[in-house]
Parts: sequence; C-alpha cells; structure tokens
Amino acid sequence: MQFIQPLFDGPIDIVGDVHGEMPALEILLARLGYDPAGRHPKGNRLVFVGDLVDRGIDSPAVVERVAEMVEAGRAQCILGNHELNLIRGQAKEGNGWFQAADADHDATGGHFGASARVSDNQRKSFMDWFGSLPLALERQDLRVVHACWHPESVEILRHETRGTLAAYEALDAKLTRRLEQEGAFTQHAQELRAWKAELTDPNAHVPLLEGIGKVDSLKQSGHPMKALTSGLERMTATPFFATGKWRMAERVAWWNEYEDAPAVVFGHYWRWPLAEEDATARSRGPNLFSGYGPFEWLGPRRNALCVDWCVGVRWLERRQGVSPHVGRIGALRWESKEIVLD
Repeated sequence: MQFIQPLFDGPIDIVGDVHGEMPALEILLARLGYDPAGRHPKGNRLVFVGDLVDRGIDSPAVVERVAEMVEAGRAQCILGNHELNLIRGQAKEGNGWFQAADADHDATGGHFGASARVSDNQRKSFMDWFGSLPLALERQDLRVVHACWHPESVEILRHETRGTLAAYEALDAKLTRRLEQEGAFTQHAQELRAWKAELTDPNAHVPLLEGIGKVDSLKQSGHPMKALTSGLERMTATPFFATGKWRMAERVAWWNEYEDAPAVVFGHYWRWPLAEEDATARSRGPNLFSGYGPFEWLGPRRNALCVDWCVGVRWLERRQGVSPHVGRIGALRWESKEIVLD
C-alpha cells in the first residue's frame, strides 16, 4: 500500500467532506461544471478530501459515484476518519447505515432513520475500495490531506507497506508499548476510577487530570494514521465538556504553525460558514478558526485552507426543520482559489 501518493497535475477542484449528502454533492458538481460521470468541458478533475460517508441521507450513492469517477481516472479520493472507522469496525455516531439492520446502533437512539442502508454486496466492495485509498496526495505546489499535514507522520507512512488495517494495528501496538514503558496507563487508570461519575456530568467540577490528558493526546498525535485523518491533540490548560464527557485534551490548530511553501488543503474540522461569534457558539470545544473568516486562507503564509463547511450537520437541520441549511458542501478551484458552495 502506498499511503502518500502523487496528486493530479493540472486544474483540479478539491471537494470537502460530503457525509452522505448526495443531493448536495450533485448540486455542487453541476455548479463546478461536471456532468454526472465526472467529466468537465475544460478537463478539470476532482479531488475528494475524505469523509464521504455517515450522517447523511445516502452514503452508498456517494461512495458509488466517487468510486466510479476514481476508477475512470476523473477523480482522486483520500481516506477520512469516517472511512477508517468502518475499516476498523468501529461503531460511531452516524455509521449504523453500514451495519446489518439488526445491528444498527443508531437505530437504538432513533437517529438517522432516513439514511439509505448498504447492501451486503456493497459492504464488501466498499471495504475493499476504502482499503485502497491513500492518506495524502502531493505535488510540488500543493498537498491534500483529510485532517492534518504532520511531517513526522507523513514520513513514517511513506515507508509503510502493509494494508490499511494491518498498518493501523501495528502502529497502534507500537504506541501502546511506548505508553506502557512510560507508565502513562497507571495514572490514567487511577484517574478514571476516581472521577468515573463526574467525567460524564456536565455540571461537575473536574480538575485537569494529567494522566487522562497525556494518554488521550498521545494516542491521537502519536499515531501517524490518526494524526493525518483526525488531526493533532495536546493536553488542554482547562478541561472542557464536549460530546458527552469532560475533555483533558484539545485539538491543535496546526495550520497556525504551517510554514512550508506548498499550499495544503484539508477538511474534517467543521468550519462553520458563519460570523465568528456564531461559529464560536456552535463549536464543539474551542473555536479553532478564531480570528479568521469562514472562507479565509489560514496560517502564517496564508496557504492552508479547510474546506469542510459543516454539511455533516444537515441530518440534524432536517430533523429540526432548519431551512435554508447552514451546513454546506464546498470545493476549492485550484489554481484560481475560487470557493464554490452547493
């Protein structure tokens, strides 16, 4: 497996996270000038940053459409954390569509009932295709990755030849041995036992638990595949409550320290297409894009761009009757740097 692969030459359109929103993807592709088969009158080609699936109304249709364009040489696609979860067999919010109907964990909570289900034949072909996807694409002037361009992780993965699941598990085992040797799990376990009830109580007063913070941040940032697909984390100065528990580690806005010459385009981070005050109110934890407008280039050289504008929230907007949608799917036209939304 070659995890870091060459990016298309010539004009490309880089599409952000899709999250199963097939109608929105069709609108976006039409606005970009592509026909349903992914052909463009000027020869442009598509690049998808991953997270094609989960939460939306038709993940199977999105995967089939993108895979067909990739096979035809009209598109490239990299692996996102949501596809990686499926490869690893991880049950996460919004991916019950990939399970058999009697094993759909989302159905238990009454969520995502309108999402199209995968067939048995699709499940196998999708798994094979996900396992063929690279983790990053690069050319002299441009890099594309799902969540984070992390040089140390990229270099490790350049030399990794195992398949996706085998590589993930081997790298995870290596990191676990490191944490065991450093004694990190001992303090982590003690803190979990002592604060078990409070950790899921949003009204509790929980101090910074350094053992939990160290393990959580290193298990994320120290795993090359997780770093590229889910980003970097570090111990936070102040615990915060998000997605059901108190957090001792926070995401790192790595683009603020990105000073390489090639531009880098990524998704993953739920960049709200709203004014900063509204975006901060909606962010899960600290607003990583504080100080930037929703469509601004990022970093000291202004050559990093997040193209995930929260289309993954549309399932909730539909349930709440929100119209028009706030969450959008978008694309960056390279080299004009025009941003096109659905």
